[in-house]
Amino acid sequence: MERFVDDEEFYSDCLQSFMEEDPSFEGLGTALKEGKYSEAFDYAHTLKGVAGNLGLTPLFNAICGIVEPLRSKDFSDLDALYAAVLSEKDVLRKIMDEAAN
Repeated sequence: MERFVDDEEFYSDCLQSFMEEDPSFEGLGTALKEGKYSEAFDYAHTLKGVAGNLGLTPLFNAICGIVEPLRSKDFSDLDALYAAVLSEKDVLRKIMDEAAN
């Protein structure tokens, strides 16, 4: 919250925007599918930064898991790593939905 000047509404708005409007999740998947690994790295790196700034540690860690292989050009397990990112995103979405109800 310190990065958001302890403004819970601002944090909530940023979190919602990240989860619903950020094209990087889909862009990462598309780039991976098309073998555009440099582009995939850019998307993953963006996601890593936003997740880190929002303090979303499990999602951040999953994204780190795909950023580093892309950085080192190890393309051997990217499908599973991307699935882990999406799984953590789904977990976060469920938590957000439960908190909204």
